[in-house]
Amino acid sequence: MSPADRTDDDASALWPDRVRALGEKLRSAPTRVEASGIVSEIWVLLNLALQKYARRHAHLSGQLSADDISEIASEKAADLVRRLDSKDWDPAGLSSAQLCALLSTIARNGVVDLRRVRRREVSTPEGFDVPLSSRAWGGRAGDEESPESGVDGASYARAIAECAAGLSARARRAWYLRVLYEIGSAEIARDPAVATTPAGVDAMLARCREQMRVCLAGKGFPAGPLPPGTFVRLWEMTSRKVEP
Repeated sequence: MSPADRTDDDASALWPDRVRALGEKLRSAPTRVEASGIVSEIWVLLNLALQKYARRHAHLSGQLSADDISEIASEKAADLVRRLDSKDWDPAGLSSAQLCALLSTIARNGVVDLRRVRRREVSTPEGFDVPLSSRAWGGRAGDEESPESGVDGASYARAIAECAAGLSARARRAWYLRVLYEIGSAEIARDPAVATTPAGVDAMLARCREQMRVCLAGKGFPAGPLPPGTFVRLWEMTSRKVEP
């Protein structure tokens, strides 16, 4: 067992018991306000623990930046909290050792996923984060479109919107700000709903590109030039939800 996989000492720390106790307390929280406060504390503890485990695993295969570690921990903690809200996961049902092992595994997967995404990162014309108004996406918003191409554009736009719905709210916000408004990483990072660093935005968008590519391919829409009219249709469906 590698040093990064050892969680025996962590299981005897105070934070696993606190997370488990908070999970138990959440089960009987009388009000939404109280439940929200409990979930917030759980998120903080999960985030800190995931950062520690991510640093351990990253150290074995070459250091990631502090921003990378923070991004991995934040996204994984948010995912656990979403599962907690939907009752798909309950830390109170785990022992301290099991909780530590779970978080270590999640952090390791986050480190591996980030490295894999960066290795597979494709050039921007196929990356699904190019501004949709560019020619690489099949024309400009003002291009004339035939009735047939309009249907194709509408279908593609619906597929893009459906795939984007599978992103986390934070990642979806960042992705739409890039593709609809052509906003740079530094400015996206300052958006209150994103709240990360430019490097964090770049890593987030890299993961979005891969997820969008896989999702669209699964719907029969491989990466490549978009049909004319796609930008207009997607703009009409989403722009009001993501205005900067």
